[in-house]
Amino acid sequence: MGNRLGTARPDGMWKLVFYERKGMRMVVDKSAPWLPNRAAAESWAQFYMRQGYHIGLQSQDGRIERLSGGLPG
Repeated sequence: MGNRLGTARPDGMWKLVFYERKGMRMVVDKSAPWLPNRAAAESWAQFYMRQGYHIGLQSQDGRIERLSGGLPG
């Protein structure tokens, strides 16, 4: 996949998705900024998981890959 400048972007844009529990509901927050590649998104995901957050990665095409196991408490 290329862009208008003719440079390749092989893995597209990625963003973090945060999961949290509010009462009996699971809230999914997709308001994080887009990151230029998967490696950058995974780096930030690891940082937030160490802080106790439940994280997933969303690809440019909309697919979400959950990285954290279990449900938020």
